[in-house]
Amino acid sequence: MNKTLKKQHLILHDKNIIKGILILAIPVMLNNVVKALHDIVDTFLVSQMDGPTEIISAQISAIGFVSPIINICQALAIGMMTAGVALMSQYIGAGKEDKARKVSGQLLLLCTIVGIIFNIVLYFLSPAILTLMNAEGELFNYSLTYIRLRSFELTGLFIFYSYQATRQSQGDTVNPVIINVISVVLNIILTTIFIYGMKMDITGAALGTVIANVIIIFPCVIHMIKSSTLTLKLDGLTPNFKYISKIIKFGMPAAISQAFTSFGFLIINGVTSDLQNSLGAVGYSILAPVSIGGRINSILLLPVMGIGTVLATFVGQNVGAGNKERASKAFLSSIALSLMLTIAGGFIIFPFRELIIRIFLSNPNEIDICMLYMNYLIFGLPLMGLFQCFIGCFQGAGRTDLVLILSTVRLWLLRIPVLLAMVYLLDFDYQAVWLCMVISNFGATILGLLLYQRVDYEPRISNIHRKIRQELKA
Repeated sequence: MNKTLKKQHLILHDKNIIKGILILAIPVMLNNVVKALHDIVDTFLVSQMDGPTEIISAQISAIGFVSPIINICQALAIGMMTAGVALMSQYIGAGKEDKARKVSGQLLLLCTIVGIIFNIVLYFLSPAILTLMNAEGELFNYSLTYIRLRSFELTGLFIFYSYQATRQSQGDTVNPVIINVISVVLNIILTTIFIYGMKMDITGAALGTVIANVIIIFPCVIHMIKSSTLTLKLDGLTPNFKYISKIIKFGMPAAISQAFTSFGFLIINGVTSDLQNSLGAVGYSILAPVSIGGRINSILLLPVMGIGTVLATFVGQNVGAGNKERASKAFLSSIALSLMLTIAGGFIIFPFRELIIRIFLSNPNEIDICMLYMNYLIFGLPLMGLFQCFIGCFQGAGRTDLVLILSTVRLWLLRIPVLLAMVYLLDFDYQAVWLCMVISNFGATILGLLLYQRVDYEPRISNIHRKIRQELKA
């Protein structure tokens, strides 16, 4: 039995579902660690530079400040990746690898085109976006330099998302990790050379990340061409509007969900920047500890994000194979795993949170702010773990409409209105940023349970694209 068949056996037939989820999730967790390192490399290396504390703090703030902008640009690629995983995994589960192969080629084509377009758009619109986010002075200058350089990595990232979707749909969670590790090692080496050898500060951080993400295009495409199952062929890159429309129609709710989420965090960063501006010259930054807290939070969430990612494949292939009961059991197993991991992770990280924060920050006031932020993050970890499980289940079941509802309500009806009310009506300080986070995550858990009642585990690609169900049964 080859590796692909072994993974399909784990997903479709192995009696121990928790074991199967863990076996496939561990490489995804490692992949998520590597992705987090990509984000943290710039922050860490910039934080270790010599120079005035205010300048270094401004550069750290800029890196975290522009993250939602980059994430908005990636939203469409993530949506298409979600569509690709569901389409390909359900086709594979139904024994229709030829159709899965066609989806893979069209996904790569779409991701390449969208990546180029978004590179151009982001480069020219970034000054206006930063102005709308209340960025001023050094924060504006450093943010503009960083975001414009980072725009050139989008094509490489989009192609990687396409590659990851193709491998993930087959249960391959190892090869994307290998390619990501290569990219991170290059990022560390190049960024170190640019910052410390060539004295390029935040410019070097951005440039090192861009080059590392562009280089991974080549191994991704080569592996897709040499794949034994969903082999990429030249005719697969010829536009096929039948499959393109399937990817877009199914991926659009997920893309909108991702974009709405990232745009919401962009607004939150804007409010935080406004709070910083209202303080004036106080000798410390609010944005820097918020940025560092967000990076640490992303690491804490890595295990459950891996479980959510694998759950989408588990549910998708079992839905395609008609195993409704097994798909449901996979979801319940993921809930149990996520709760155990987040609670255990919170207990482990709590005593060391100050030590971790001091790696990045030296200002006592900023350390205190970040410590308080971390307390809220650790308390809310189980809720965020449940959210990831709901998202994975809905994606695998082809219910990206539910993903859109859950993500939109969590951020736009619960978090942002509460934040705006706390800051501008009730005169809360920066603590409002994480108070509203806990409130919105609790509300999202209740809503997720209600939306789950609408999941029937029937083969579908979209609630508006019923023809696929007939193809899967043919």
